[in-house]
Amino acid sequence: MPQKLTLCDTVILRTEPQYYDTYAAYDWKTSGTAFLTDREYRALQHVYDKAADVREISTVSRMNYDKCNKFLQRMAEGGYVTTVDEVLKSPPERATVDPALYDQFPIPFLSAPTSVDVFVTSRCNLRCVHCFSSREDKGTRDLSVQEMESIFSQLERMGVMEVRLTGGEPLLHPEVRTLLAIIQKKRFRKVLITNGTELDEENVRRLKEAGVIPTVSLEDVNAKEHDVFSGVAGSFKRTMTALNLLQKQGVQYGINCCLHKGNLNRCDDIIKLSIRQGADRIAFLDLKDVGRMKKHREWVPAWSAYQNIFDYLLIVKARYRKRIDVSLDVFLHCYPLQESIQERKRGYVSCKAGKNRMAIDSDAAVYPCNLVLSDPQWVMGNLRKETLTDIWFSKKWLFFRGGVRISDLPICRSCKDLTTCRDVYCRLLPYVYANDAFAPHPACS
Repeated sequence: MPQKLTLCDTVILRTEPQYYDTYAAYDWKTSGTAFLTDREYRALQHVYDKAADVREISTVSRMNYDKCNKFLQRMAEGGYVTTVDEVLKSPPERATVDPALYDQFPIPFLSAPTSVDVFVTSRCNLRCVHCFSSREDKGTRDLSVQEMESIFSQLERMGVMEVRLTGGEPLLHPEVRTLLAIIQKKRFRKVLITNGTELDEENVRRLKEAGVIPTVSLEDVNAKEHDVFSGVAGSFKRTMTALNLLQKQGVQYGINCCLHKGNLNRCDDIIKLSIRQGADRIAFLDLKDVGRMKKHREWVPAWSAYQNIFDYLLIVKARYRKRIDVSLDVFLHCYPLQESIQERKRGYVSCKAGKNRMAIDSDAAVYPCNLVLSDPQWVMGNLRKETLTDIWFSKKWLFFRGGVRISDLPICRSCKDLTTCRDVYCRLLPYVYANDAFAPHPACS
């Protein structure tokens, strides 16, 4: 009897013919991505919720048998398909989209974001000088259990690949046990952004059981300086205890480190400490003039100092590549999508917001980017009143989906460096610095 295959339960299929004929299979457990042809996609779609042998899959996908067999062997080796006796559970029903909705906008966009930040609570036990989500004037806000269940289910049905739980401090959510129990069952990559001070043995065990990957904030190797930056004495010691627990229990985790005037010369030491503590990845971040940072601008280095350290970190990244992943993906620049670069040549300005990124605040309001969290001008909708699909296809996204052209930028449009500029695509950073979304990048000379 021919062996039957089915899609692994850790794989998300995305069909995006309206978005430059993109088809992909994403393994949320390994972060592996396989880009597919339309026929290869049909082959995997056929075994999305059932088992079939190669001949049946070949017929349905209209692929040559030998070609189909080789493709499925490659997918099996990559962990995307498996034999029928290894099937774990049926996948969720996927949301359907009216193709006419894409015609509302001048440039293509995805049927759903690939990564979403969910701010589950505004509660926090630290007072970090750079916090962009702190809004003391609005009081404490938490997403309810019912709201979280609804939000995570909608994200799952839309095919969102990664969900990042953040806050505030997400482990301070009053229903954190229920939160982790809900998200454990969902088919997407789960990341938790935490300051680490609440990571005791019980919470580490729960995260591990739920398949949640923690990213811990570590701002220095100097305990005093770390505590000053976090605003609470003793926070460094508690964070280090958390890193020890994560390492002891063999949990995969990452570290976020904000670079400022006080720790620029200790980058190498911070990396070495992260390696000793068993971190898989460390991401260095620059400080943005948003939120609480507006009151602490004395921490922010000059742009030239940031650029110098960036160049140094490129060397360090290569030096430590076999021991830890040093990420500079969002340091200084929000690098544009290749699609955005091509769209600029047609006169449009676009970024990741509204294409593959989105944020949900602890009051269920939806924003295009964390930079403008809580700014009423940029609310795309609220999940207490609308579904996520309705919000994603709302005309409010026009600004990010072709509503801004190069000709709308009075200074950038005549700049000699326009064709090579990496910063012209982001319109929200000029907004938060100059209250003008059409202004140049704040560091532009």
